[in-house]
Formats: sequence, structure tokens, C-alpha cells
Amino acid sequence: MRLRCTLFGLLLSLSVEGLYGQQVFVRASTGRGLATPPEFYEKLAIGLSTNGLEWQWLYTKPTLTNFSRDASILRHGDEFVTVYTDAFTGTTGTFGLARSTDLINWTATNVALTGAAMTNTPNNTWAPEWFVDGTNHYIVVRSSQTAGQNYGQPGLGYLQCFDPGTWTNWGPLTPIADLGWWENDAFILKVDDTYHLFTDRSGKIVHRRSDTGPFSGYSAPEAISDGFTNTVVYSNAVDEGLWYIAWEGPFALPLGENNFRLYFQGTAADRSFAIDSNDGMQTWNLDSMRDLYYDGRKAYGHGSIIAIEANEVLAPLAALARRADDALMEVQTIQTNPNAYNLFTAANLTNSRAAGRADVTSNPTNYGLYTPQMITDLNLGGVILQKNGNNAVVSLQLQTTPDLSMSFTNHAAPIDIPIDLPGNKHFLRIRALGPQ
Repeated sequence: MRLRCTLFGLLLSLSVEGLYGQQVFVRASTGRGLATPPEFYEKLAIGLSTNGLEWQWLYTKPTLTNFSRDASILRHGDEFVTVYTDAFTGTTGTFGLARSTDLINWTATNVALTGAAMTNTPNNTWAPEWFVDGTNHYIVVRSSQTAGQNYGQPGLGYLQCFDPGTWTNWGPLTPIADLGWWENDAFILKVDDTYHLFTDRSGKIVHRRSDTGPFSGYSAPEAISDGFTNTVVYSNAVDEGLWYIAWEGPFALPLGENNFRLYFQGTAADRSFAIDSNDGMQTWNLDSMRDLYYDGRKAYGHGSIIAIEANEVLAPLAALARRADDALMEVQTIQTNPNAYNLFTAANLTNSRAAGRADVTSNPTNYGLYTPQMITDLNLGGVILQKNGNNAVVSLQLQTTPDLSMSFTNHAAPIDIPIDLPGNKHFLRIRALGPQ
């Protein structure tokens, strides 16, 4: 019973201020770095945050045990779908796809790259990223077909899913024009009628814009990470000895109005960062650059973020889930078989309500309620009719007395007179008539 009360308490009390409303932010990433429990390494890791900077692990043991890196998350109806790198080297041209309704239990499969661009067996395929444009769902992904080389052709490309919700009908991989073969980790964000493309290029994060479409017409790349290294606050002597940091895995999150936040990771430093823009991504405020934290420890990993309303059942369930995996399993067991724990199911409650009504109506005096006869007696001699549909019965009882000074007594059996009373309101009276 303690767990049941805790769950309902969370449902009623969880309300947090997010970056733009009562929201909880969900980040899907790869568990790596000092902040990662060992069992999370190269596994799907889900984090929750109310400000987009400090995160808590959703659970302490991964429920998707496939190899996974570079996770990107999408919400489609009541379902969450992640895509991820399903092997780091020697792949056959696939990426992973996993589905969940609670962010806890996942069902995984793979998507194979096809099309004219896939002329050879890929050496590596990685960093799939969702991009949704209206009702069109795409994956942007990096693939190399050069043996022993991660940065060969065809490079960055996209493929469309033609059956969102089923996720089985995919188009061919089509390279994105005018990108360098050494570019990776593409992310596309549409703002009004402009498409923004972020990639990492030779260790720098670059930004392009297009008014033509999501996969063509982009401007020349603008390096936006040139000042990032000077902003990093190193935490130990090992970090301070690093002479080079490659910036990777960009992801841009709208914060409302003209404000945006860019998430990325710094390789070698094994840390993840965020930086803000207050002018529509024209410039980035170096003073706002900061580390991401998971459970109070500096985080690392390439991932993406979505927001859910804090009052959704999912949010408090997720908050409960991360308290302890054993408690989570116990809650799931109770939900599966509440009778074993002497708890009511919805059917039990419905049946109990029906049985309770029957108890009261069959013997109202047990509950201190008036019976119909008692109500009639209180009606000062009037007649109360009880309808059944459009029908009612008037019961008349003749009474007699030999002397008006003596009490009346019943004479013969009551006389029942059935009458038809359609509608909801009637005024009735009974008159005694003389001989006819």
C-alpha cells in the first residue's frame, strides 16, 4: 500500500517550471563519461530535467540493452521512438530504432540503408537524427563505404519514413548536396521558413541556413565553436593538459521567442555542454556556456531533447521509476496482479458501487433513509405515484368506521388502478362520483 500512495502523491504534486512552461525535459543519449554508471556504457540513457541543464537518470539500469550510441528521440502520439548508432565499426548499413510508451520498456529493431548511394558495403553508419517537417518524417544519418575509414562516401544523407507510427517503410538514402565528406552528426531545425543545418566539421561545429528546403540550398558553413575551448573550465590536471578538443553532436533546442540553446559534446574532455543564443542563433553567448550534469556529475554523450507536460501521467511515473529499479519492478508487478496485493481493480470498484446501491435500495431503513411508504405517510394525505416508464398505478384503500368518533379501519383489499402517464409532469386528482 505504501507504493500505491507514493504513486498517487506524485501524480498530484509534481509540477515544475521548465524553460518555457510547466514542462519536463527528456534527453536521450549514450551513457558515457564519468557521470555514467558502468552498466550504462554504450547503452540508451534517458535523463529528466526541469531546466535543461541538470539532469537525473530515469533509471539506474538500462532497459534497452542493445549497443546504442548517438540517440535521437521523437514523440509520435502516445509513443516515443529513438534511433541510434547500432554498432560503431564494421556495420552493414543499418541504424537502430526502438519504441516505448513509458520511456522505460523498449522494443528494438533495425533500419537498413538502401538506394543508389549504397554501392558498397558500409564500413560504418552512425548518428541517425530525426527531422520532422510538417507530416514528413526523415532521418539524417552518416555512412561511410570506405574500408577502414569512417569518413568516406556517401557521407551525410537522409531517408524518409513513409509510414510514421509503423516505421517499416523507408525510402532510399540520398546524400545532402554540398557537404564535405569529413562532416558528421547533422542536425536540422526549421524556424519559420528557414532551415538551420548544424554539423561537426574537422572538430568544429558549423551552422548553415537555407530558405529552399531541408536538404538543399544551404549557405556557406559558419564556424560557431571557435571560442568554446577558451570558455571551458577544466576540473583536473588531466583536463588541463588537453591541447585539443573536438566539438561534436550539435543539437539545437528552441526556448521560446528568439532564444535557443545549443547542446554538444567535447571529445577528449569527455564532457557535454550547452550554450545559449538570444538573437535567433545569429550569435552565441560564450558567458552562457556550461557543463551538463547527471545526478550531480559532469555528463558526456551525444543526444537529443524533447519536452513533455509536467502534469502528464508519464512525468510522475518516470520520476517514480528512477528512485530504484527494484521499486519500479514491484510497482509493475502490483499493476499486473493487484488482487494478489489485496488492491481493487477498476472492475472491482465498479462492481462494489453496484452492490452498494443494491444494498441501500433493498433496505433503506438500515441506512437511516425513508421508505416510499414512509414518504407517502408524510405527504399529509396526498398521493405519491411511482412511474415505471410511462405507466403508474394508483392504489386506493377504502376505510370505514361505525361512528365518526372512532378510528377508521381498512375495508377490503386496496384497489389498484393502472393509468398511462406519458411525459414528466402531471397534476392529478381523484373525485368520488354519485350513482350514475
